Amino acid sequence: MRPVLRLVVVLCLASGFCAEVLAQDCSKPKSNTERLICSNDRVAAASERLAFAFLAAYRRMTTDDARDAMRRDQRQWEEGTRNACPDVPCLLQAYDERTLLLEQN
Repeated sequence: MRPVLRLVVVLCLASGFCAEVLAQDCSKPKSNTERLICSNDRVAAASERLAFAFLAAYRRMTTDDARDAMRRDQRQWEEGTRNACPDVPCLLQAYDERTLLLEQN
């Protein structure tokens, strides 16, 4: 496991919120997006950076309503933006934009 991912997992477990931030299970990718993430080191690293940015932003939320809204927004981004990407360049751009947005909030 990569050091950054280890840190994300530790922080995730400490916060009690893990489902949305853990990396893809690459043992059996189920979609084209999962295959792209698992087969490309740059995309996998971008996914890890996003997970860390999400967790940091999530921990900055001060109310349960804000955290719930953030989880919904992340799921919408995954379904509508990330999963719509047909190739690596698209995924890299989607991850970079989403990570920047999360870091700014």
